[in-house]
Amino acid sequence: MIVALIILYEWPKMKQNPKKDKVAFLTLLLTGLVLSMFNLPQMSGPTQWMETLFRPFGEFMEK
Repeated sequence: MIVALIILYEWPKMKQNPKKDKVAFLTLLLTGLVLSMFNLPQMSGPTQWMETLFRPFGEFMEK
């Protein structure tokens, strides 16, 4: 809902800007929206992701 309000507030000011600036604005806004949906402080780090991904391969290699 907040993203929609930001777009409604900022878009009239963006009308005179080039298309490249509008695309950048929307891209950054949508990236922020997607990242806000994740619980980033509680997510495990990349090393744990790698461990989870490669654990089956390690078990296979041990056999």
